[in-house]
Amino acid sequence: MVFRFALVVVCLGGWCALPARSQVRPESTQALPAQQQFEYTRTLWRISDGLPEDTVQAIVESSEGVLWIGTTGGLTRFDGSHMEVTARAQPLLANSIFTLTFGRDGSLWAGTEGGGLLRLRNGVVKAYSSSEGLTDGFVRKVFEDSRGRLWVGTDDGLFVMDAASTGERLRRVDVGAIAPQAVHSITEDKTGRIWVGGSRLIALDPDGTEREFALPGAYSQNRVKSVLETRDGRLWVGTVGGLQYLEKGKFHTVAGIRATVRTLLESSDGTLWIGTIGNGVWTLRPGSSDTLRRISGQGLLPSETVLYLFEDDQRQIWIGTQAGLVRLNKTPVRVVALPESGDPDFGTISGDEHGDVWVAAQNLYLIRKNVARRVTYGGLTNIKVRNVYRARDGALWIGTDGSGAYRVDGDEVRHYTAPAELTNNFIRGFLESRDGAMWIATDEGVSRIGAEGAKKFTEANGLAFFSTRSLLQDSGGSLWIGTDHGLSRWKNGRFEQDAATVALAQDQVWSILEDRSGALWFGTRDHGLFRYRAGPGAGKGSLQQFTASEGLPSNSVYQVLQDRTGRFWVTGPNTIASVAETEMERASSAAQPLSVQTYRMPFGADGAQMYGGRQPAGYLAPDDSVWFPTSRGAAHLARVETAAEPAPRASVDGVIEDGQSVAPNGPLKVAANVVRLSFAFTVVSLRPQDGVRFRYKLEGFDPSWNTAGVNREATYTNLRAGSYRFRVRAFNTANPESVSEFDLVLVKAQVFYETWWFYALCGVIVLAVAWSLYQVRVRGMRTRFAAVLEERSRLAREMHDTVIQGCAGISALLEAMASTQELKAGSEQVATKDGLLEVARVQARTTIDEARQAIWNMRHEPEKDVDLIAALKGVAAQTTRESEAGESRTVVAFEHDVERMAVGASVAHEILMTVREAVYNSVQHSRSGRVELQLKMRGEELVISIADKGCGFATDRENVVAEGHYGIVGMRERVQRLGGRMELTSARGVGTRVQLRLRVRGDSR
Repeated sequence: MVFRFALVVVCLGGWCALPARSQVRPESTQALPAQQQFEYTRTLWRISDGLPEDTVQAIVESSEGVLWIGTTGGLTRFDGSHMEVTARAQPLLANSIFTLTFGRDGSLWAGTEGGGLLRLRNGVVKAYSSSEGLTDGFVRKVFEDSRGRLWVGTDDGLFVMDAASTGERLRRVDVGAIAPQAVHSITEDKTGRIWVGGSRLIALDPDGTEREFALPGAYSQNRVKSVLETRDGRLWVGTVGGLQYLEKGKFHTVAGIRATVRTLLESSDGTLWIGTIGNGVWTLRPGSSDTLRRISGQGLLPSETVLYLFEDDQRQIWIGTQAGLVRLNKTPVRVVALPESGDPDFGTISGDEHGDVWVAAQNLYLIRKNVARRVTYGGLTNIKVRNVYRARDGALWIGTDGSGAYRVDGDEVRHYTAPAELTNNFIRGFLESRDGAMWIATDEGVSRIGAEGAKKFTEANGLAFFSTRSLLQDSGGSLWIGTDHGLSRWKNGRFEQDAATVALAQDQVWSILEDRSGALWFGTRDHGLFRYRAGPGAGKGSLQQFTASEGLPSNSVYQVLQDRTGRFWVTGPNTIASVAETEMERASSAAQPLSVQTYRMPFGADGAQMYGGRQPAGYLAPDDSVWFPTSRGAAHLARVETAAEPAPRASVDGVIEDGQSVAPNGPLKVAANVVRLSFAFTVVSLRPQDGVRFRYKLEGFDPSWNTAGVNREATYTNLRAGSYRFRVRAFNTANPESVSEFDLVLVKAQVFYETWWFYALCGVIVLAVAWSLYQVRVRGMRTRFAAVLEERSRLAREMHDTVIQGCAGISALLEAMASTQELKAGSEQVATKDGLLEVARVQARTTIDEARQAIWNMRHEPEKDVDLIAALKGVAAQTTRESEAGESRTVVAFEHDVERMAVGASVAHEILMTVREAVYNSVQHSRSGRVELQLKMRGEELVISIADKGCGFATDRENVVAEGHYGIVGMRERVQRLGGRMELTSARGVGTRVQLRLRVRGDSR
């Protein structure tokens, strides 16, 4: 529908035209108005951050870039990361440090309240008091002039130390012609004149002449607290009543400051900083149109009582107050506050060729000359504005939060709503395509408003996802639509797929940009930035990802812009960053992180959250400045050239061994029992360290460099003994090519099981064990071989003593039968043959039984006891019977002194086989008619003897074996198996005697 009405612009608040000034006058005596932007970021330190006390009275910087801070509670060393209270190891008369300065020789001079003058050099504190000529212990100022003289101002007198004339003694100056006074400030001007301020203002010429200067106003208001000469030659004097300056021989009062000026500072840009008691900090730019401005208020300082001002080598302003230490850093970001904006949950920003900036944050605001005013259109009341878009025909399109879209052209307004023209009434972005159609992104799809009418696109029409976030038409005519779940490409009247849409199918695409080279950039909510270069053919092209790992401040990208110089501007949830175009190209083929410049929000807007997800979330103005919507207003960043920052100096400030801190002094010796080793590293830099990054490597362990996390610590566990070198590198994301490095050598001791002698001992033990195992194996083999031999010997004995002897006996009987057949005849021959045949049959049966018994014994069945006496009687009787049947006719007589002896069957078998062998040998070979077999007990020893008085034989072993007397060998082996011994005595023609001595366990009676 179309409405016609008068366009009415209602501005809340008036334009503020500031007149030019030709003299110093106040701009405001109140806090900064909402439209006036603060240009510094602020950082605050208090007791909770390491200060001994909150009251900071003096600040000085060493040549190493470290701050020394004097407080009412002591002296503190600050390296930008850690505060360390010093000068307490040696008791002092007073801890309150009032003034500080560094001498040419590197000595730190400190004036105390009640404790005199202190000098800190090489860690040693020396106190100067009355014995060194300092008669007052309340030192208010210490100053070293161009001639190397040390001037000391106290509550009661001015003193000087001239090493060339008085050594380390102090000489009082305000005596005689120079009236004594309380001194609070000392400085030297360009002519070498020493200015001394206190109860009076005096100047001491190089020749020693004193001149006193009278200050205008009441005496009580003219007590001097600070004196400073600026570059333009003006001498500024801070007094109890305000600020005055000397020009053309006359002092002038600066209007607007009516508080005690405790401290003065001229910064590197020529600004005069003025610290007051109770009225905060003021700045003044000396010149033809001096501008005095109070920059404190609105909570900038923790206390409006400013005790000291200091600028370090990095051009940072440090402010010592009664309630803490403040650091101010200049930032190019200005934030234009939005009147009556409340706390909206969205914001978009856009502009036109006239330089006007439009901000939609529920209400609609117009920014001109960095001043924001709320704008309303008649008839468009009570609507929440989400975004504004200026079409090529000059019409203004306004997107709302639930009320659809409006097109305002002069006094004509047309309203577009769902479901008639739009897919949804919550507008997220506008885009005018080359054919003049207006594409409108909403919470639930995209609408196209053209000459032919409205057309709606949802997932049913091929859209990647219903929740749309960004729109862009590239130089080739393709329309790109970023959604919360993928990317869509509209070309030739339909949705098409390519490498980009496939790769980003799961991503939330919140921003789309085509750079001046034709490459497309896609900013995603969670996975960083993607660059897409389309290639020939459908679906072709290369996609490269940039994340925090490559140097981006965040993986959440809300907006991507490119200015006319090629620099990319990227915002995230709480960051604004820029990257040179050449850096993005270099990063395509280099492993080095991107050089990313981040910008901090000024005080008053610190903690501001950036807005994204609704377009446009950033605006590139015609003057190449950039604008971004934030929760604190519109952030404006003018094009600035920032000097490359030097690399922050890396340092290892702590080593922790199993929870115990040790000094990080190399070479570090680590005990062998240490399991967990941690290195805490930092940088010595007084600048904000948000952009500082670290990489570390433990040489001897890490194969490559590691990227440090936010805790700035590297931990290693169970390191082996040996030498290592811990290396840490620090760089700033704005200049990653500039790197500083710190290394620490450490040696971990060996535990006993890692020493060479332990390894040697282990080697010896292994060899010994191997040798022992080898010996055991050889011994086992020998034992098994011996067992085999023993078994063979036993079998040979059994065969000899049973089968062979039985066969021999049978053979003898058969020969006897043959002899009888030749010699005898008749019935006597028959009787003899029958007798011999019976004996042979018995002998054969006995031999078979003995062989069976030998085989049975080999099965190791449980044996029974045998009566040895009865068995021996049987041997004697059988042998006698066999002998009588043959030709030898030998009698075997058996004598014994016990009636019964029960022994095990196996033992009895061995004894019987041995005795039988001996008896048979005597019967067969002795040619003696009688063999005596005796068994006697000698205590626990059994003695069995077999004796004859036959022919005898040689008993040496060689002869026995040579003559084939293996029976004797078997006899000896059997006795030895029973643990006894056999004694053989024989002589030719005398006879033979075999004696067996055994210890046999058995029942004998």
